[in-house]
Amino acid sequence: MNILIIGTSIPDKISFLNFTKKHVDAIKKVLPSAKITISNDDKVIEKVLPDTDAIIYSPSQHPLKTEYYKLPNLKWVQLTSAGANLVAKELAKTPILLTNASGVHPIPISEHVLAFMLMFSRGIHDSYRAQIEEKSWMRDLAGENVFELAGEIAGIVGYGKIGSRVAHLANAVGMTVVALEHDKKIKDKFIDKSYKNVSELLKVSRFVIDCLPLAPATEGYFDLKKFKQMRSDSYFINIGRGGTVVEKDLIKALKDETIKGAALDVFEVEPLPENSPLWKMRKVIITPHISGRTPKYTDRVIEIFCENLKAYLSKKPMPTLVDKTRGY
Repeated sequence: MNILIIGTSIPDKISFLNFTKKHVDAIKKVLPSAKITISNDDKVIEKVLPDTDAIIYSPSQHPLKTEYYKLPNLKWVQLTSAGANLVAKELAKTPILLTNASGVHPIPISEHVLAFMLMFSRGIHDSYRAQIEEKSWMRDLAGENVFELAGEIAGIVGYGKIGSRVAHLANAVGMTVVALEHDKKIKDKFIDKSYKNVSELLKVSRFVIDCLPLAPATEGYFDLKKFKQMRSDSYFINIGRGGTVVEKDLIKALKDETIKGAALDVFEVEPLPENSPLWKMRKVIITPHISGRTPKYTDRVIEIFCENLKAYLSKKPMPTLVDKTRGY
């Protein structure tokens, strides 16, 4: 099998996708005969692609030309991201297998979510703004706004591997955790209750956590109607996909104090435009799509690829196979 690993074309200082010999060795433990090429050079890529059986790459960091997906020998594309909707569209009418990196992100993203919840509950977002913008000793204001996470309700929409890990951490600090059911009832010891109707989850949750993938069924899922169903003292957290939220509706809900605040790692347009009202809102925490970053990223991608490779070679279902019609 000829395997092409397309390294990042983004400078190393902002990317964790650094493939090395140890990653090649890990693949060869599964398939010693594999011929593996690592490159981000377009000339090298074009030279080896015609004989390539499998590609490992990040579409956001090194987009491939559409015609590459029509190469006769290409059988499998392994993404380094969990999001697969755009590539799924490209491959929808081909027999090429598509797998994602679901499983890379649960630990860093769940810790990011916990950090967001702690910032809001302890008033750290207000204190930090006062420190940077005003050099103000805001002890009275911060004291009025703080609360404990223990006993509060975290509601998770989009319950997969990331949602499960979020539930684990939320449960550890004494929160009640509820989740929205998708295809079937959720069975997880960290979930206190699951709902079939999202409005029931929204009206009880102090924190609503968006873990949804972007797909036709989830595009614009969180709109003004849903924000109005949330508690007035609730916080919205999005570490899923920016496209799952109607951003202008979120901005209106924040301005009208329909909800208390929001913590956002993903946006409809990235980078978030300088003229977005979100930048200046005191009750909004913004991070630049970094919740999944971890020094262990590349190691986990290769671990996932190797598990998929074992299944592929034994003709068993691949653990992270993407349904190309659904996009995830």
